[in-house]
Amino acid sequence: MTTRAEAGAARTLLPDTVAVAVAPTHDAASLCPDEATLVASAGPQRRREFAAGRACAHAALRALGRDGEPIGRGGGGEPLWPAGVVGSISHAGGLAAAAAALVGDASAIGLDIESLDPPLSPPDERFVLAGAAASTLGGDDHPLAPYRSKIAFSAKETVFKCLYPHTGWLLEFGDVDLSLDLDNGGYVATVDSRFCGGGLAGVALSGRFAVSHTHIFTALWLPPRA
Repeated sequence: MTTRAEAGAARTLLPDTVAVAVAPTHDAASLCPDEATLVASAGPQRRREFAAGRACAHAALRALGRDGEPIGRGGGGEPLWPAGVVGSISHAGGLAAAAAALVGDASAIGLDIESLDPPLSPPDERFVLAGAAASTLGGDDHPLAPYRSKIAFSAKETVFKCLYPHTGWLLEFGDVDLSLDLDNGGYVATVDSRFCGGGLAGVALSGRFAVSHTHIFTALWLPPRA
């Protein structure tokens, strides 16, 4: 699948009001000085991935008419978007992606990319799927069954990335219950009730996922606050 097709797959996961950009990490543009300082001590691969993610973020901001300033980094590693914008950045397996929207169109966005290979190790798989009933993960004979643990991993990462900038919740994999709809490319996530605030504890969060020949994309969008 080409990068253009990958970008198309990612865009189908989010509303039209959300700007999405996807790019290969080896084509990363140069960082502005303020962004370059954030990865000054990192290795070459990390700098390329970071630069590609920021390039995608700026492309999404341009689509919204809001580009023009550096995208900083918060204490938890989250991107610091311009005022009035929410978004998410991800990179894996040679691809980077970003999604952004105006706060009038979304209150929070999560986006994650994972490579299909290598698969999760058995201990990591058990950790990611802990507490999940088999009936919520799809049948063993489904074509996507071999990838469901990585889809679940990506979906839970997306929930964290969506919620953390607004709640500060340091969610672990076991803090998010997940049900996968392998037939329709959807999932429903519920955060453990011990987390409270923001009206999100115990609320079912409906997200989407797509699987290409090489990558998994997962996304979560929350509507604007009333």
